[in-house]
Amino acid sequence: MLVRFLSHGKGSAKAAAKYLVGELDAEGREREGVEVWRGNPDMVAAVADSLDFERKYRSAVIAWAPGDRPTDEQIEAVLDEFEKTAWAGLEPDRYAWTAVLHRERGGGVHVHILAAQCDLQTGRSLNIAPPGWQRTFDPLRDAFNHEHGWSRPDDPKRARAQRPGHVAYIEASKLRAGLEHEADPRTLIRDYLVQRVEHGAIKDRADVVSALEDVGLDVTRQGKELHHRPRSGQRKAVAATRRTV
Repeated sequence: MLVRFLSHGKGSAKAAAKYLVGELDAEGREREGVEVWRGNPDMVAAVADSLDFERKYRSAVIAWAPGDRPTDEQIEAVLDEFEKTAWAGLEPDRYAWTAVLHRERGGGVHVHILAAQCDLQTGRSLNIAPPGWQRTFDPLRDAFNHEHGWSRPDDPKRARAQRPGHVAYIEASKLRAGLEHEADPRTLIRDYLVQRVEHGAIKDRADVVSALEDVGLDVTRQGKELHHRPRSGQRKAVAATRRTV
């Protein structure tokens, strides 16, 4: 099981919420199952979009590999502890969040978290994932993984070729969602490719092209620069050079 906060949060929260509860994923494929487990996505989005802050919301993904097969009770327990950790010391009426579960073909499960970035009582910005958030949330992840024997993203035995499915999902879903809802996707694409390089998934130009196509980008021309055209539903064309990786 993996917990990761995503970088986007400056775009439309309404659009993000619509994506989370939609029957189709970013590539237009029908989702196996969509269930709202916490909060009301529309209400959370309305709160977030009403804020004057540059970053209006935080989003995260909690994902299980297909082999983990968590029960509903176990997922509930993870969400309970996530809430206690994210908003430690605050009463529930001081924050707005929602959790939407997606079931995947093959047994994988992941939960999207969308949270308005404010304290509802004071009106001040409330960032549940400041720099260094891993020090707070990694112990939560590790405790559940050890308790239930779930796949561990920090397991040195898992090389990139055998990485848990949820890690690859996080990389791709982060980029897809960002392309949909962020004004400038170039940073997301760069981070995505760098992460693939670090894990050994990209070794040459062909691997770069394959990685981009995996998340729904068409490579329209290959030369010293790779020019990418978004597929339907994605807004901006971008160009990446070899310096990206």
